[in-house]
Amino acid sequence: MIRLVRVELTRLRWRRAVLLLLLACFVAPLLILAGTAWETRPVSDADLARAEEQAAAEAAQPYVAEELERCERKPERYGGPEMTADQCEDMIVPRPEQFIYRSQLDLAEMTGGQGVAVVAILSALLMILGTTFAGHDWNTGSMSNQLLFDPRRGRLWLAKAAAVVVTGLVVATVVLLLFWAGAALLAAQRDIDTSARTWGLIRSSSLRGVVLVALAGLLGYALTMLFRSTVATLGVGFAAAIGGSLLLVGVFGERAQAWLPTSNFLAVLMDGYRYYVYTPECEAFQMGQMEPGVPMGGEGFVDPCMAEISMTQGVVYWAVLLTVVVALSVVSFRRRDVP
Repeated sequence: MIRLVRVELTRLRWRRAVLLLLLACFVAPLLILAGTAWETRPVSDADLARAEEQAAAEAAQPYVAEELERCERKPERYGGPEMTADQCEDMIVPRPEQFIYRSQLDLAEMTGGQGVAVVAILSALLMILGTTFAGHDWNTGSMSNQLLFDPRRGRLWLAKAAAVVVTGLVVATVVLLLFWAGAALLAAQRDIDTSARTWGLIRSSSLRGVVLVALAGLLGYALTMLFRSTVATLGVGFAAAIGGSLLLVGVFGERAQAWLPTSNFLAVLMDGYRYYVYTPECEAFQMGQMEPGVPMGGEGFVDPCMAEISMTQGVVYWAVLLTVVVALSVVSFRRRDVP
């Protein structure tokens, strides 16, 4: 079995489409990291000078002087009874910092933003990789030739699946290590401290991400072995994703989020996923007609306008879906004629 897996890994490695997909697995996260570095770059002297010029130009506008005069006459209208005329200038007159739109690098925020994007991109690319790997064998007719050397169909199916899963595990591990190492180096260069809790979140989400990426490749492979066509797999997958989502939304409304693949994917990756739901309880809460049992923001507070998908629910969702697809794929491959 190990020898057969090695053969499939070699076949996988020599596919040009696979090489391009693997290259994209490294390039896409690099571009995301580069974009993050640029968007969070420190404010330079030139940026500050430009902001000061913009603030001065805006402060020279006639409407600013008029608004400042109105505020100084009746400051309580602008800041409440404790507002004084001396505070009007700080409130009305534009300041340079208002013209510098620059967020600070925060690795904790990146886990729920750029980190999720990287895992999602890797999952999509590995799913396509698994699809094109199996689809090539069916499109070229080489599947029947492979069965001449090893007629045990279940064994061949597992060997190909193992090659895709191993590739997904290795690629996701290396890419996520490089991505977060680059983010850590960037934070160190800017003297930004990262807490142990943040690194714990990064490690746990990355481990879950590696598993999700590998399973995405397995899902693409299993579907293609079932449909026996790359085009059919991509077409059916796209139709199911769009049409199925619309059908669920039409039947369940906002509660359909609990059944959507993307929501459950995020629930597994982020250790839970919360989404907005507009229910009668939520409406009553927003109108002030229902008081929560716990003060807002307090420990144990439950927002009636938010629902949550736990990581366990997400795992069960994907486990059932993957089990059904794999079972159908294996049974089909073992029983249907191979052209």
